[in-house]
Amino acid sequence: MTSTSPTSGDASDREHEDTFVTNLRYAAERLEREGVLALIEAISNRAKPGYWLSDPAKAERIVRRVDHPNLRLQFDVFHAQIVGGDLTRRIQDWAPIIGHVQVAQVCTPVAVMYSCDL
Repeated sequence: MTSTSPTSGDASDREHEDTFVTNLRYAAERLEREGVLALIEAISNRAKPGYWLSDPAKAERIVRRVDHPNLRLQFDVFHAQIVGGDLTRRIQDWAPIIGHVQVAQVCTPVAVMYSCDL
């Protein structure tokens, strides 16, 4: 639902976030009528350079701004560890808004993140 970060001359980051929040409110309401839970996930810039929603704390803030019971955070342990770590505290603090936890091993380089040896 997001794309790469705004480039010079584009709308501000705040304007992008405000538009995203408005669109998510609409989507959450519409999907609720269909019985589908809406999730958003931050993807670290290490895995997808330039991705706008790259920080889990930003995704958490957006879910709280939307403030709709049908929108939740997909908490990806890999990306949360890459961007800030502190996984236990984040999971505890964000538990009320987490709709799904995704677990993957943090390995180097990221290009092989889906084929790391355990």
